[in-house]
Amino acid sequence: MTKTALQITLLGTLFLSANSRSPASGKGAGGIGRWDRFENSATNTKSYRDPYRDVSLNVTYESPDGKKTEFWGFYDGGRTWKIRFMPDEVGTWKYEAVFSDGSGRISGTFECVGSDIPGMISADAANPIWFGYKGGKHVLVRSFHVGDRFFAENWASENRRSFLDWAQGQGYNMLSVASHYLNRQTKGRGQGWKTPDLWPLNAAEYRKMEAVMDELAKRKIMLYPFAGFFGQSSDFPIDHQEQTLYIKYTLARLGPYWNVLFNVAGPEPVLKPGAFQNSMSPADINRLGRQIRELDVFGHLVSVHNPGGDDPFKDEDWLSFVTLQGWKGTDLSQIGEGMLKNHHAAKPLYAQEVFWPGNMYHKIESEVDIRKKAYVLIMSAATVNYADMDGNSSTGFSGSMDPSHRKQAGHDIVGKVWDFFETIPFYRMSPNQRIVDNGFCLAQEGRYYLVYLADGGSVNITLKAGRYKTTWINAQDTSDRRFVGTADRGRKFSAPDGGDDWLLFLSAEGTGDAEAQSG
Repeated sequence: MTKTALQITLLGTLFLSANSRSPASGKGAGGIGRWDRFENSATNTKSYRDPYRDVSLNVTYESPDGKKTEFWGFYDGGRTWKIRFMPDEVGTWKYEAVFSDGSGRISGTFECVGSDIPGMISADAANPIWFGYKGGKHVLVRSFHVGDRFFAENWASENRRSFLDWAQGQGYNMLSVASHYLNRQTKGRGQGWKTPDLWPLNAAEYRKMEAVMDELAKRKIMLYPFAGFFGQSSDFPIDHQEQTLYIKYTLARLGPYWNVLFNVAGPEPVLKPGAFQNSMSPADINRLGRQIRELDVFGHLVSVHNPGGDDPFKDEDWLSFVTLQGWKGTDLSQIGEGMLKNHHAAKPLYAQEVFWPGNMYHKIESEVDIRKKAYVLIMSAATVNYADMDGNSSTGFSGSMDPSHRKQAGHDIVGKVWDFFETIPFYRMSPNQRIVDNGFCLAQEGRYYLVYLADGGSVNITLKAGRYKTTWINAQDTSDRRFVGTADRGRKFSAPDGGDDWLLFLSAEGTGDAEAQSG
């Protein structure tokens, strides 16, 4: 239990529970961990016809450096209201909460202490085409797509734990979840799974979802809601005022989670208007995306799930990461071009429905295809969302989440590709095809150059002046590294004989191996 100073003004029938708590996902000793959740409860015995609509609990938080943030609490069933917040600064925070009808006022303080939470998932502070953490830490997102049962109360909790143990051991740090904010009783999708049904607003349903989200936060696993706030084939409000109520209530509960991305709607709202109650036109998506962005005081990244092809919302001011579907085959040049033309200079790119082996629409035939596509996607600075299916998106291991159903070889191949990129400062580098005449290139010009040759061969690179340590790396076995000396010009680098695909890594003299590996 944390020490919290409380000052309560009793007006009528308001009582404050004499405790504040953190869900302890950040292991902040003696206080609320930085980036964790502060939470407190208030009991209001005044009777309301509709407590979700008739009254609000408005909160002002003041940071240790004096910055004030206006937010709001939420009704949590019975006579209970709660307030939640995600502190991003160590020190003493103050808060004051007031019911809009004058029925009570709460004030107090809490201590924010250091924690092992890396920061809220965001764009990388130094190079925002990659994901990173607020606070400056870097991350290579390793995403896996799972089906409709993940949040279901009729999926045994021990099975969920077994799956999460496997996923965590495999190195996955993000899950894309098909039925997250919604209950999708559609044949072949969510039918039969009792997933949380959030609309009409129901605090008990949110609590079911949050119990699972708390487990993910403790495991340091991030979360992408595949269907978003307004999901295909689900209940959601279409009246604009009701949409605002739904968004604000959801943000009050989920906004203080460090490990979530936001998604306006999906999958494919523009392509399938009838599945979205004919209320998710491009104008609606822009309006709702802007509203989510403006109401979210924490600044979570927000996107929308599009049909296959280019992202038409890429340059909208509210959209903070690009979500792509398409490029489902193994034409590597086509894949690279598709990723690059959808990049935004200040936004990460999530290859969400691009790399789903076993899916009937994804023509990925072999383990070689899996390896080469993984390399090309990351060389294009795209965050990979992998899947393991046997038909549609609710089949195979991604659908069952039973570890005995997995095709382990594919997971291991992608895992080894991710492992390699974590040995180099990938987050410093950006795609740069103009400086090479072959292959796929990531570079921080003048410092680091990485070229992937999917079929071996040779490459010419336009290098900035300097001397560079030059290493060939076998893409099939990245422990096979062959230092070939230093270079001061980028002419005719030829891959070693034998093998298949190769990586060429150049680092400027003086950077050192330790810096190249840690950034």
